[in-house]
Amino acid sequence: MKLKEHTQELFLFEEMKKGKEYSFDFFFNYYYPGLCVYAQNLISLSEDDAKNVVQDVFLKFWNDRMKISIETSVRAYLFVSVKNKCLDFLKKNKMHFKLNEEIAGLEIADNSLDTFVLSELEELFSHSLNKLPERCRKVFELSRFKGLKNREIAVELNISEKTVENQMTKALRFLKTELKEYLPLLILFESFHFFK
Repeated sequence: MKLKEHTQELFLFEEMKKGKEYSFDFFFNYYYPGLCVYAQNLISLSEDDAKNVVQDVFLKFWNDRMKISIETSVRAYLFVSVKNKCLDFLKKNKMHFKLNEEIAGLEIADNSLDTFVLSELEELFSHSLNKLPERCRKVFELSRFKGLKNREIAVELNISEKTVENQMTKALRFLKTELKEYLPLLILFESFHFFK
C-alpha cells in the first residue's frame, strides 16, 4: 500500500472512531467484495456464509471502533479479522472444511498476508492470460505491461490501430469474465490497476 493511501486510510479510521459513518461506509464498500471472495477461498464457504462472516466482521469493526488499534493498515486488520471469523465459524458449526493452512498461518507483519494473497492472484491471472489467443495476449501485454500506446503497438505488431483496439477490448472482456469471481479482490492490489 502506498504511503498516501495508508495515510488516507488512517485518517478515515480516525474519523470512523469519531462516529463518522461515511468513513465506515467507505471501508465497507471498498473492502467488502474482496473479503467475501477471500472468505470463500479460505475455507470453501458458500457465498451466503461468506457474506455473513464478513458482515459480522464489519459489525464488530464499527461497534468496537473505539477499542481497535490499527498497527499496519485497515486492509490488513480486516483480512486477519475475516480469517479469525472463518475459524470461529468452523468451530461453531463443527464443520470440517479443508483449511488453507498457508493463509491461516500467516502473520500480518511485513505485509505477509498481502504478499501471499497477491502471489495467488498473480498465478490465477497469469493462467487466464495464457488462455488468450497469441496476438490478443501480445497486444494486452504491450499495452498494460509495457505501457505502449495503440499506435506503437500497431507498428510493433504490424497491424492496424483498429485491430489493436479490438484485441484490447476482447482481452479485457475475456479476463474480466474469466476472473469475475476474483475481480473484487484483484482491484485491491496495485498490480492489477488496469481492472480499476
